Amino acid sequence: MIIIGKPYIAEEGDYSYLKASVKVSEDAAKAWIDFSNKNYKIFWRTNRDYPPKVWQEKDHTLWFKVPKEYGKYLADEICDAFLVAMIYYAMATGSDIECKAPVSERLYYGITTHLIPLLCDKKYGYRKIKLTTKTTNKNYSTQHINGTGMSCGVDSMYTLMKYTADDMPESFKLGALTYLNMGAVFHPSINSIKDYTLDEFYRKTDEISLQKLENAYAVGKLAGLPVIYVESNIDKDYYRGCYGYTGVYRNMACVLALSKYFSKYYCSSAGWPRFYDPTLHDGSEHYELMMCPALSTDSVEFILSDQFTRIEKTTALANFEIAQKYLDVCFNFDNCGKCQKCYRTLITLDVFGALDKYSECFDIEAYKKNRDKAYYWLLKTHDPKSTVDNAVFANEIYGIAKQKGVIPIKSRVKYFFLCIPLKIERFIMNHLMSDAMVKKCLKLFKKI
Repeated sequence: MIIIGKPYIAEEGDYSYLKASVKVSEDAAKAWIDFSNKNYKIFWRTNRDYPPKVWQEKDHTLWFKVPKEYGKYLADEICDAFLVAMIYYAMATGSDIECKAPVSERLYYGITTHLIPLLCDKKYGYRKIKLTTKTTNKNYSTQHINGTGMSCGVDSMYTLMKYTADDMPESFKLGALTYLNMGAVFHPSINSIKDYTLDEFYRKTDEISLQKLENAYAVGKLAGLPVIYVESNIDKDYYRGCYGYTGVYRNMACVLALSKYFSKYYCSSAGWPRFYDPTLHDGSEHYELMMCPALSTDSVEFILSDQFTRIEKTTALANFEIAQKYLDVCFNFDNCGKCQKCYRTLITLDVFGALDKYSECFDIEAYKKNRDKAYYWLLKTHDPKSTVDNAVFANEIYGIAKQKGVIPIKSRVKYFFLCIPLKIERFIMNHLMSDAMVKKCLKLFKKI
């Protein structure tokens, strides 16, 4: 069981907080630990002080923090932000939710009619949870601002370009940007260290978040739009990881905390192929097309910004000056030019002849000297039959790179000698061996 108390506003220094007590039962916490152990455990931190000791403190709350000038737009009359923040946790652990304050009628409808029936699926081992709350159909939005997040990645930059364009109808144009600090930044190198402390982890991620916030402010200044900083303890005190599964939920929760400010909020599409049968084991960005109407409220409407692929958006940004200065795609948060996310972007720009336009963001000369490594990554990662994240993006880029004939010969030779045995193995397993033969071989290998 998860019980969400009545929200209230508190001021501390230069910030205003929207707070509510969130009580998570022992059974739910244990179920969350079990869930994390089954799913890429390296990306969770539930093996360190979980359930968190802070849950025992009388005044402990889940909170959303904004600069004080935006405190008057925090919605303390409704539980919308807290419900959306905890709904994935509840579904994954089979925990019913009770809210001590009303929930927007539209949100209640979306969650109980669409989200829960779709994701709490018995065939995957999840029970249909119950939501107990009063509802309201009051619209709390007073400023009627259209907003979007600004992480400075390809998706958010494309949304900025599209919704500030001269041909965008006035009622749909952007009026503000947000930077949401709620666990989106995680440091891959420290995750692999067994003896790191939680304080070390969050100190490092906070440092990176503040650096990225400065870039968001710079983008906002160039675009002539305010940037609203929103922070939450949703990761530190509740999820402890799982961002890949919960990112869209967290973003929406932070926005709903400011339900008196926004009326439309554009969720920058991640550019994935559309999943029509999503589960709790898919990243939330895979079914964001369904989430936008399901988690919209009587005050804030979530709108998917576009349905273009990542490569289409990257090429569209080629001449967008703000992106040329501040595009930030790196898995290591420093545009290293060597990680999978940098490779995807640089190869795309390379294929379409736009590399030199991004010399302020990347070390283009270093990339040119090592192009063969980037294209070798593309060759070994692409796999038309795979639904793995990297392969899905690589397949699209590979098709165009091959068509244009730009893959370096050195990359192809290296790929031939190192990856052909793997292709042969896949062919034998997929086409020449029956299921019964595969099972016999697996049993034999276990004995060796």
